[in-house]
Amino acid sequence: MPIDLSCVIIAGGQARRFGSDKRRLRLWGEAGPTLLEHTLAVAQTVCAQVVVSLNDPSAWPELGVPLVQDRYANAGPLAGIVAGMQHFASEWTLVLAADLPLLATPFLAELLAQPRHGLAVVPQIQAVDQRHAGWEPLCALYQRAALPYFEQALAAGQHQLIRIIAQLPPQIWPIASASPWLQCLHNLNRLDDMQQLAAFKVL
Repeated sequence: MPIDLSCVIIAGGQARRFGSDKRRLRLWGEAGPTLLEHTLAVAQTVCAQVVVSLNDPSAWPELGVPLVQDRYANAGPLAGIVAGMQHFASEWTLVLAADLPLLATPFLAELLAQPRHGLAVVPQIQAVDQRHAGWEPLCALYQRAALPYFEQALAAGQHQLIRIIAQLPPQIWPIASASPWLQCLHNLNRLDDMQQLAAFKVL
């Protein structure tokens, strides 16, 4: 049976660590898509209902999908997740950060194929030093029943996403350090990350 699915792309807009609007960084040369356009295009290969959560929706009329703005200021990705999940009424929501230049359809298909025994399915890059190390909550699946937990946390001023998710608790999808899926989770937070991506001929 097909999964009842929508997708929320968390696009923020402040980019404090990167120093510029990384969402408009073009991939594969000047004729390529922006980073946000790429994430959207990949998301649409597995999901017909996509919404983008960002702080400046008027600056992105060309995206062609619903745009929502956070209702809670300075609340981080959690506010974007809530705004996006409130837009659709699907049973499951795929949450994606907008800064995943190596994101690919086969990875998302594998994520969607994971067992869904709890309120969330979260990839975890395998680590042994910390309980929640390697969790990727911005490339994960959340059941509709998780939304009240997120809303309550926002109302209480609790914005630490991993701590909130740990209380659900999530179904973990372990990803070994040698897994070919690992590169799909490479995000673009700092200028140094651009040098690492050069080997993939993305930038």
